Order: sequence, then C-alpha cells, then structure tokens
Amino acid sequence: MTRLAHGQERALGELVSAGKLSARDANTVRDALTDADPAPLRHRIAEVLGYVGGALLLAGAALIVGMSWDSFSHAGRVWLLIAVTVVLVGASVALRNRVTGLLLALAAVTGGLAASAAFDTHPALAGGIAALILAVAGYAACPAVFAIPVAGIAGGSLVVGLVDLLGASPTWTGVGLVVLGVVGASLVAFDVVRHRAVTAGVATALALIGAQFPEHAFVVYCATLAVALVCFACYLADRMPILLIGGVIGVTIAVPEAVWDWTRGTVNAAVLVLIAGAVLLLAGGIGLRIHRP
Repeated sequence: MTRLAHGQERALGELVSAGKLSARDANTVRDALTDADPAPLRHRIAEVLGYVGGALLLAGAALIVGMSWDSFSHAGRVWLLIAVTVVLVGASVALRNRVTGLLLALAAVTGGLAASAAFDTHPALAGGIAALILAVAGYAACPAVFAIPVAGIAGGSLVVGLVDLLGASPTWTGVGLVVLGVVGASLVAFDVVRHRAVTAGVATALALIGAQFPEHAFVVYCATLAVALVCFACYLADRMPILLIGGVIGVTIAVPEAVWDWTRGTVNAAVLVLIAGAVLLLAGGIGLRIHRP
C-alpha cells in the first residue's frame, strides 16, 4: 500500500475541517486511493519502448531520406514516405496506448511530406491538405496533444499554398492564418477538443503570426494589438494562462512597431528594445493583477 502525496493529505484535511467530509469518510477515501493499483510495470515499459521505437523509426527514416534522397527517383521518394506513414499508422494500431497519439501525429507529418513530394508544383498546399486531414483523423481516433500543433502547422501550410496558387498578396496569407486562429478558438469555446489550453495556444500563435503579414505597417500593428486585446478578453472569460501570455506577447510586439511607424524609423534599435522591455513589464504586471483571484 502506498501513501498519499502531501497535497492530497492536506486537501482531505481541509475537507474534514470544513465539515464537508467526516473523519470516517476521509479514511474511506484515503484507503480507496492508496489501494488503487498503479499501471502494471509491463504496460509502462511497453509505453516507453513505444516512444523509443517511434523515435528510432523516424530517425531511421530521416537518415535514409537524407543519405539516399538524391538516388531515389521522384516516384521512389513518394513511395518511401508513404511506406513510413503506413508503418507509423500500423504501429499505432498495434500498440493501442498513449504512444498511439504520437505515432499518428508523426504519420500526419510524413504523410504531408509524401503529398508535398508527389505534387511538387504546389508542395505547401498538397502537404498542408494531407497533413491536416491525417492530423484531424488521428486526433479523432486517439485524442492526443501531439496532433494539435501538427494540425496548426499543416493549416498554415495550406493557407500559404492556397494564396500562392491564387497569386494573391501576402495580406491574404495573414487573413487566412487569423481565420485559422478563429477556428481554433471556436473549437476551444465549444469544447470540441479535449486539450483546450494547447489548442488555444496554437490558435493564438496562428493569429499573431497572421497579424504580421499585411503589407502596410499601420495594419500590422493594429491587427496585432487587436489579437492581443481579444486574448485578454478571452482570458477574462476563460482563465487560461496561455491566453494571458498571448496577449502580453501581442502588446509587446505591437507597441514597438507602432512607435517605429509613428517616428518614421528615427528611433534606433536600442530604444525599441527598451520600449519592448517596458511594455513587457507593464503588460506582465497588469496580467498578474488580472490573474490574481
């Protein structure tokens, strides 16, 4: 029988002191928690081996591709990446534990690379579509945090490729990335995804990056500041620290950009760094006051 952690014992003691649990109830809870069997050692060993095996498989594939890429024909490169993707998916199905999500996320990456190699006229668009589909399917089959950043990067690649295909201006790349951020935020707001904080972080990053794409400086820092303010507003509604961090980063980026634009570039780099530091300290202090219960 194992002992409870100090924090668990303290929480039980507080519940008893508050009258929400009797001493007998607390003992019952304590016995139930201490008698619970941890995951069998063989399962944990299998999980570790799965992570190591997945890493070695990816490393081996990277070495093969790196050393022999030039010797492969175009079709050979595509089939090699497809084979790695199939192996990763097959391994994830065979293992069926927490490493499954990692393997499926890696399969989304290699599948996206296969599509990029197959459709080399528009590699960003093809790779982004394939990786996004595989990441979403993998997350639906086995919700794991690894698929979320893969899906975010794939979505960004899709936007860049689509804008390139249409021959549109870079501003539309920024618009597309901000839209992706809004989609991610909507998934969090409606509890569609299990890993809300990571999804919110990816959505914030996409929106902040997208805000930097417009061609006019005024639009850039206004859009960045708007994203930061939205992050602060969302943080007040849903106290996720990643939203506060995103807001602070957005303000820290937007203010020096605005000063540089207003002064027509006459402020030197040292002053801009000083301004960024002051803004970061101020925004961080305000954030801490907001975060304080």
